[in-house]
Amino acid sequence: MLISLEWLKQYVDIKEDIGELENALTMIGQEVEAINIQGADLDNVVIGKIVEYGKHPEADRLSLLKIDIGEEENLQIICGAPNHKLGDKVVVAKIGAILPGNFKIKKSKIRGIESQGMCCSSSELGLGKESSGIIILPEDAPIGEGYREYAGLNDVIFELEITPNRPDCLSHIGIAREIAAYYGRKVKYPHNEIFESLEDVENNIKIEIEDKERCKRYSGRVIRGVKIEESPEWLKKRVISMGLNPVNNIVDITNFVMFEYNQPIHAYDLNKLEGNNIVIRSGKVGEKLITLNNEEIELNGELVIADAKKPIGLAGIIGGLDSSIQSETVDLFLEVAYFEPENIRKNSKKLGIFTDASYRFERGLDIDNVEVVLERATYLIEQISGAKIIGKAKDCYLEKAIKREIPLDINKLNKFVGKQIDAQDGIKILTNLGLEVKNSLGDGSVVVAPPLYRKDLSRPADLYEEVIRMYGFENIENKMPVEDITAGKKDATISLMDEAKEILAKIGLQEVINYSFIPKNVREIFHIKKEELMILNPIVETMSMMRPILSYSILTNIKENLNRNQNSIKIFEVSKVFEKTDNLLAKEEVHMAIGISGREERSLWDSKPEAYDFYTLKGYVEEFMAQVGIKNYKVERTENSNFHPGRAADIKIGKVIVGTFGEAHPKIAEKIEIDKERAYVAEINLSLLENYMRNKIKYERVVKYPEVSRDLAIVLDEEILVGDMIKAIEKSSNYIESVNLFDIYKGEHIAKGKKSVAIGIILRNKEGTLSEEEILKVQEKVLELIEKKYRGEIRK
Repeated sequence: MLISLEWLKQYVDIKEDIGELENALTMIGQEVEAINIQGADLDNVVIGKIVEYGKHPEADRLSLLKIDIGEEENLQIICGAPNHKLGDKVVVAKIGAILPGNFKIKKSKIRGIESQGMCCSSSELGLGKESSGIIILPEDAPIGEGYREYAGLNDVIFELEITPNRPDCLSHIGIAREIAAYYGRKVKYPHNEIFESLEDVENNIKIEIEDKERCKRYSGRVIRGVKIEESPEWLKKRVISMGLNPVNNIVDITNFVMFEYNQPIHAYDLNKLEGNNIVIRSGKVGEKLITLNNEEIELNGELVIADAKKPIGLAGIIGGLDSSIQSETVDLFLEVAYFEPENIRKNSKKLGIFTDASYRFERGLDIDNVEVVLERATYLIEQISGAKIIGKAKDCYLEKAIKREIPLDINKLNKFVGKQIDAQDGIKILTNLGLEVKNSLGDGSVVVAPPLYRKDLSRPADLYEEVIRMYGFENIENKMPVEDITAGKKDATISLMDEAKEILAKIGLQEVINYSFIPKNVREIFHIKKEELMILNPIVETMSMMRPILSYSILTNIKENLNRNQNSIKIFEVSKVFEKTDNLLAKEEVHMAIGISGREERSLWDSKPEAYDFYTLKGYVEEFMAQVGIKNYKVERTENSNFHPGRAADIKIGKVIVGTFGEAHPKIAEKIEIDKERAYVAEINLSLLENYMRNKIKYERVVKYPEVSRDLAIVLDEEILVGDMIKAIEKSSNYIESVNLFDIYKGEHIAKGKKSVAIGIILRNKEGTLSEEEILKVQEKVLELIEKKYRGEIRK
């Protein structure tokens, strides 16, 4: 929001300098984003008169001028604008001037002829938007005077960041009220005295509100004998200070009053309204409206302003072109209304039309201020255009708004603020803000009734904030509260997630973080047994479902990395997954997913990288299980159809499947478009696994007796599960410390339907050194187990 300091001074006395005022605005919550001093770039810009006029000999569209700027010699200037003539007073930028945009004026030659300056347009001086001609001044403009001084360009423009809950501050009077309250001064509201004719306005216009839910108040006046012309300088200056181009006296007045009172106003050409009727209704399906920006929109239930036959404006957003004010307009219908904010916001977004009016209406306006604003605009039109006001204003006010009442306990206020503020001082602050303080309720309590333009005040805490910001945060001393503080405890779910992340990062995986939203077509890619939780109003189609698994996100990460030539991918994610339930709350569980794809990076002398496989992933899974203290689990071939048959396994604790890992099913990889490498995924339900995790770590001292290793190559039937065999071997003797699989071979010298499995067994006695006899006994026991239970034999 732009606020003009000169304009602001009309409503409140301001003695402070710019720096003090900036600090005051910031302290009361109106953040100053920028300060623009008008005319700062207008040094060496003066008023001149064209005393010689001719055409450039080498260019028909260029004028060769001699301009008197009150110095000994006239300036020779070449100008390309079409709108000047001999004798005109113009604005001249002399050599050495630096115009907005760091545009430096230098002596130059144009088509071989010297030019000693530049005739300026409003846009070149930073005072308006792009224009086709230069500024032409009145005949009495003094030659040689600085244009800054002549035009009164000594204003300061504050750019404020107004929060959405304070629409009342989107105006000069709104900010004036804030400053007046802060400094304890009075607001000087405009005095408007209009002269109405004795005619009955009913003979000129009839107003009917059909849609009583979306329009609560609609007021208007009939004004005749308007002369459409250029606005007076003071009005143009105000409009320009708001970043707008002046249009004509009527349009400029409606803009002026909007920035003055924060109430949009619209003027219609009365003679273009059919039937002398104004109807506020829903737009009929198929009706069309050409808006002021010359865009045709097709209506479908939007709130419109209509005459007897057709819509003439989109309520609260933009007017129609057919009924707009033109140079030939002589009679007006002036509109001020209150529309429901939610409706304006919905229609503005739906149609993609955003205006100063919709910006204000959708934030909520003061319904009681409609009459004041209408009188203000009417007064200015009467004064500036000499128009005739026909009868009384026509006001349709369906249901008078009632001020809310908020109880305020002064003792609670002081406790909240942290300082003892005298009750009368607190009441005075609230009164200065325009709040009505009613009779005391006793025990230091009062009832406060905020004005209707303060919709943000609804509870005692809001009143505390008002007192604090006006009292001044700097006036409240820093004091540490005396409280019994108990150390907090981290949430169990967060602790579980943090622990898992720490372990996975330590074993060499990189964390990824994905959105919890995934596309709904994931159901067509994965076989998901859970009932999915869909988003009612997704932002985009790719975020329409809460993810029931992490595997989709992990595989998407693998695809994106492979597409960017990342050839060694080892990632993990720990996050929540969601499942729909019969009650309103979704079921949430914590899952962990690991993704591996590509090839292990090798050193310079070993340049052939080896592809990751099922066993690479299995190693990470086993290491994770070891780190969380779980040993009594089984790895069994899975029937999960999301994984490659034969290259995936379930992790089971008892009869409970806590996770699955392996190669992603080829069809799933194809649908996700992973085609460069095989992708391996593990997904473990940490919420289930948590029940089996050890909370205490058991330490054992280092055994001083040596280990003994034995390697065995065993031929087994292909269908034998090696994992089960290894677990059985581990349990066969107390001397067996560990059993590791390091090779599986099929092919030459191995019978069809068989496989060769190489395992390493570590033996150790914690009480003494193993003898050769003890070692042989263990070895024989292992071979016997393999032969009887798993039909295996030593490879020869």
